[in-house]
Amino acid sequence: MSDFINSLQNALSKDTFFWFCALAGSGMFIIQFFLTLFGIGVDHEMDDGHGHFDAQNFKWLTKQTLTGFLMFFGWVGLTCKKEFALSGGASAAWAAAGGFVAVFVTAFIFKMAKKLRSPGAVFRIEDAIGKEAFVYQRIPKDGLGKISISLHHHTHEIDAVSMNHEEIASFTQVHIVKNMDDRIVAVVPIK
Repeated sequence: MSDFINSLQNALSKDTFFWFCALAGSGMFIIQFFLTLFGIGVDHEMDDGHGHFDAQNFKWLTKQTLTGFLMFFGWVGLTCKKEFALSGGASAAWAAAGGFVAVFVTAFIFKMAKKLRSPGAVFRIEDAIGKEAFVYQRIPKDGLGKISISLHHHTHEIDAVSMNHEEIASFTQVHIVKNMDDRIVAVVPIK
């Protein structure tokens, strides 16, 4: 056991271990950054299944937390050794504290980001009943087309059918009569 402690103290006194952690963590960070930037590195550990990050699924042991810990551990350890001339053990203690601070700050940021979630403009198809819209995509005689309507300062495209089973050309003004289900409305042309 004393041989292990001596070898650990030797490694810490030569800065090799700190350099390894700093460069490995920084390298992993750069790789993850570019993969995420180009859409390749989507982390399925925090993905909600639709390609979006879900802050509720934040986990403590992920590639990002390991990368942050290693990077901060290495750079803080090197700073303590080189700039403050601390011993290997003291530098390792400060480096570990720096790594844990990085992990906890990351967790805090994701926790705060979770509170920023907004339901956004909630669209209910019932709000469109009785309103006027225009045909965006031709509605065939017995088929499905699309209408465009502005509700709550947002433009929505809704699937539509003709109430009178007649063809309605594109760009025709229509009146929304009723909803057929939660995605389709029935319309009549405005004459």
